[in-house]
Amino acid sequence: MLTDPILEELYAIRKNIAAQFNYDIRAWGEYCKAPQQSYHIPVVSLPPRYIQPPTLNSSGFEEKNMS
Repeated sequence: MLTDPILEELYAIRKNIAAQFNYDIRAWGEYCKAPQQSYHIPVVSLPPRYIQPPTLNSSGFEEKNMS
């Protein structure tokens, strides 16, 4: 298997950062959000977008509206 040195470097950086936060993604997120409190510009938080589940017909295939 071929190894990509750029990806290997990124994996090592990610591993080091994760170890700093004891592999807790929430702690890492809070650390990243902390500097935003000192900014004097608003930080936009958009509401989640919900995706309409596909409509299945009697054969189990998705119905597509072609109009």
